[in-house]
Amino acid sequence: MLEWGDKMTEEKIEKSSGNVFKDLEIPNPEEYLAKTRLALIINGIITKSGLTPHKAAKMLDLSKSQLSALSDGLLDDFSIQHLFSLIRKLDCQVEIVVSGRPRHNPATEISISMPF
Repeated sequence: MLEWGDKMTEEKIEKSSGNVFKDLEIPNPEEYLAKTRLALIINGIITKSGLTPHKAAKMLDLSKSQLSALSDGLLDDFSIQHLFSLIRKLDCQVEIVVSGRPRHNPATEISISMPF
């Protein structure tokens, strides 16, 4: 905390790439972003369905600690395939669309959306 009379230093501000994991130079940033988006979808479905943590863990065949890790975004122990299977267990459809890479954006990108 700054005290009266403390000098403030000038901070350098960088524009985000749109992927915080890439900005932090984490290996496989697109995979981390995809897993994060899938976890947000799963947690959103659980919340909207009104499932208790106990019922959600049972439905997803997860331990309480695994469900807690999922809800806290601690996703190292979850593969993308596993996250897809959890979405299916929540009675939702997973659709994968493969398309060409746009010329204006040569970076590899995984895009995930939820229509509801």
